[in-house]
Amino acid sequence: MKGILHKKVSSLDGKELGSIESISPDYVELVEGGINKKHYFLPKSYLKEFGEKNFCVLLTKNEVKNRYKRHDPPTSSELQSIEGLGKKYHEVIPFMAKEPGLELKGEQFGDILRIPWEEVIHKHIRTSDNIDIGDVDRIGNEFIVVRDGIVHSHMYYIPKQYITHYDGSSLWITVPNELISVKFERKGEPTEEEIDMLISEASDQPPTI
Repeated sequence: MKGILHKKVSSLDGKELGSIESISPDYVELVEGGINKKHYFLPKSYLKEFGEKNFCVLLTKNEVKNRYKRHDPPTSSELQSIEGLGKKYHEVIPFMAKEPGLELKGEQFGDILRIPWEEVIHKHIRTSDNIDIGDVDRIGNEFIVVRDGIVHSHMYYIPKQYITHYDGSSLWITVPNELISVKFERKGEPTEEEIDMLISEASDQPPTI
């Protein structure tokens, strides 16, 4: 998450939260105000891009103040609690799962894709007919989770087997835009049965990825 220091951040209900002061591997520090500054230390999973210059936190301002306002960075024990809050929506698909053994065969050149998963958060997702359907919200063991929109958002849970290639700014998948909602959109995280079904469907696809 380079290049975002000092950028402005707003809450989900449209209120200003200040700007980004520092970034750790697990949380972001926001600073609000002038003389009597307020510091918020919240999990990185809540911070999303909003336009080219600003960011949005997927919480209301009251939620941020009540949960994450403090004067000093969290200790190791407190950080575990903070991480737990940040992952409450990621029980089935863990945030930033590491998978060094996963290899995907690319459709474009037939080569083996070794995608740097830690770098693809907020990257665009493009369909086989070159439509941008949103940005990578988080990475799971078997899926990429794609968010389209901020307030009224659509969430797509797409098995990694559908990825055809990565060009540094976008991940491409071998599914046309017209099928994205039908196949992958969920209001909540998929159940284990749905995960098994989606992975099975991906495995049955022609060997283009």
